Amino acid sequence: MELREYVRALRRGWPLIVICVLLGGLFAAAVSWRQTPTFAAVTTMVVSSSDTTDSAAAAYQGGLLSQQRVKSYADLVASDRVAAAVVDKLHLDESPQRLRGRIQAQTVPETVLLRAVVTDTDPHRAQLIADTVGEVFSQAIAQIESPSPDKAPLVRVSVWEKAKTPTRPISPQPVRAVAFGVLAGLLASVAAAVVRHRFDTRVTTAADVTAASGLATLGTIAFDATGAQSPLIVPEGGHSANAEAFRQLRTNLRFVDVDAPPRTILVSSSMPDEGKTTTICRLAVTLAQTGARVALVEGDLRRPSFGDYLGIETAAGLTSVLIGTAGLDDVLLPWGDVDGRLHVLPSGPLPPNPSELLGSRGMSDLLGELSARFDFVLIDAPPLLPVTDAAVLAAQADGTVLIVRASRTRREQVARAADALRLVDARILGAVLAMVPVKGPDAAYDGYHAYGGYAPADPPRAFADHPVLIPAAARSDRPGGGRPRTDRPQTELRIAAQHQPYDHPVGGRDSATANARGDRDQLRDQHRDQHRRAGGTTAVAAGTELTTERPADLTDDSLADTLTGRLTDRLTDSRADDATTPLTLNARPAGSHRRKRGQ
Repeated sequence: MELREYVRALRRGWPLIVICVLLGGLFAAAVSWRQTPTFAAVTTMVVSSSDTTDSAAAAYQGGLLSQQRVKSYADLVASDRVAAAVVDKLHLDESPQRLRGRIQAQTVPETVLLRAVVTDTDPHRAQLIADTVGEVFSQAIAQIESPSPDKAPLVRVSVWEKAKTPTRPISPQPVRAVAFGVLAGLLASVAAAVVRHRFDTRVTTAADVTAASGLATLGTIAFDATGAQSPLIVPEGGHSANAEAFRQLRTNLRFVDVDAPPRTILVSSSMPDEGKTTTICRLAVTLAQTGARVALVEGDLRRPSFGDYLGIETAAGLTSVLIGTAGLDDVLLPWGDVDGRLHVLPSGPLPPNPSELLGSRGMSDLLGELSARFDFVLIDAPPLLPVTDAAVLAAQADGTVLIVRASRTRREQVARAADALRLVDARILGAVLAMVPVKGPDAAYDGYHAYGGYAPADPPRAFADHPVLIPAAARSDRPGGGRPRTDRPQTELRIAAQHQPYDHPVGGRDSATANARGDRDQLRDQHRDQHRRAGGTTAVAAGTELTTERPADLTDDSLADTLTGRLTDRLTDSRADDATTPLTLNARPAGSHRRKRGQ
């Protein structure tokens, strides 16, 4: 694990750390409060030699003897013989073995000092026992070190300082106990957080998705708290980070394979409740906003949810078409205020054999027909691991997108879902990390926080009454643009497009669709070709001739007015034939810029 992984583990486990620290401190405080105070009394004794010679050598040898005796006497202070003598002298109501456990000997290195420390719950009794230990121990050493009763002992132990009555207990120490409790809780919680993070197999980042499945992440969708109440709110003219994330996903899908761009896209997940239905519905709306004709197919014939998400009738739909009880045009429903560019095919009645229906020849023909009529066909499929329906559909689609829910889906689930798609030789476009938290240790820090500072503060004044600018190439009253709309508001603003981004080359679509464009589209294409070859700054309708010779009877002012009037009349006439004649401003050849930079 890298350092950032440890930091992330601590951030994820901070509630556990706080709880353990508090519990450790409270436990230590409770133990200290319930513990009986203990006092300690200390008696200081001196070990000396009884040699009375005045020579320095004898004194030195006596000092060495005393230091050696101190080390041996330290073990004798807390002996049973001394403890029994103290109990008999003070008439204590306890055994010598118990008293011995409360007597401790301490030596001062490189000295002849010996200390006897006695602990007791009563400070006065601790002082009395300590003084008695000093007296009894001195007498015992005198008996041991005497060679005969009538001679003086070679080494003597005398009490140098008697014990004083202790005023403060040596235990408990609440501050120290609480500090140790907090430290113990901190260490235990940090270890638990690291171990938990190490063995946690939930997917939290795009790197986890790639490591588990080997798939590239096409987009990261943040968790939307309002998704349950209004799952399809995509601000068409807004600048929210969530809307921008779907635009990024739309862009990545268009350029995932430039040579063979996918048009029939299946969206699935490894397990239920990972946000695939919300993601595909919002993606369909985002694609339709660019002028593309989108068909949204509900391929989940086990637990359909389009009726709740989109508010449509699902009594007839995909199942009805597959079994031949209804035609495609009868059950294909336009949805939303996107000029008929978004159509929804609901699930219809639930069949007893959904896998067989989805894998039938009729389903393949239906997808081919939808692909011929629409620019994009999005299929909402069931989860991959519980049932096999999604794998059956993935083999018929141009590409599959795997939805992974952050902080919930396991890595092994993602790996198994990717393997299930590879087994049927499905083309996997990539994965989408959905429902990523925007706060906390697993938050998406890349674009969601940065986009807030780049979004415009106020909408442009010129478009204040028109929050949505729809490309005119996608108008519903143009060939291939969907059904005409008679209830369109008159104040809607439309911007002329330079080209139709979703027109296909000749032969790419069926002949019926190509012939449906009509003569007006051919004239439009010719006009655009002439405009591109001209390289001018203003495009006019095909066949329009501009007079460049100046009549003799015209002045400069009248010449300008005449030319302006002619252009206005010609453009007005051509607009009746092609309402989307573009107006190009400052159309300078790009090569001039290159030459200028190269000079």
